[in-house]
Amino acid sequence: MESRHIIEVNEIKALTKGHVLYFHENQNQYIEYVTDFITSGLEKNEYCIIVENDRNISLIKNRLTALMSNGQLDKVIFVNNYDFYYASGDFQINSVFDFLPNVIGDYSELDLVIRSWAHVEWRDEHEVSKLLDSEHEAEDIVAQTNLLSVCAYDSRRVSREFKDGLLACHNFLLKEKD
Repeated sequence: MESRHIIEVNEIKALTKGHVLYFHENQNQYIEYVTDFITSGLEKNEYCIIVENDRNISLIKNRLTALMSNGQLDKVIFVNNYDFYYASGDFQINSVFDFLPNVIGDYSELDLVIRSWAHVEWRDEHEVSKLLDSEHEAEDIVAQTNLLSVCAYDSRRVSREFKDGLLACHNFLLKEKD
């Protein structure tokens, strides 16, 4: 596998484009990072697509409603990660751009800047090989579109080999604060 240099960052606010990898351990830190990602995007007038599980969507929405107006939150689109990854019936990482017609009507005619955050969860190990293939495809899409895209993984579910594969197809590694 090709070696690549990955830049470690401790916060998401300063990033405007790139394919970011995040291995999360701390739930509170995770929610803080998603919230920072969304608020910094809204400050730049960007749409935010958040692919997440229902439990975390509720926590994130609660945090955001304390910080922002309903008008601002109209640019935040939450998609259940199970619906996203299993939309075709079998596990598959879809491109956010493939999913956009379902969440933003006639988005192709709008002048939108979009950022995405995806909490990647899977049922069993056979789906891991699909994940790496899809992450490589996502890297190409992110590079072509100048998108800021975060892929978040629960560090307890990621083997050393899988982690190495993921590091090979991302530009940035978001580190949790100590």
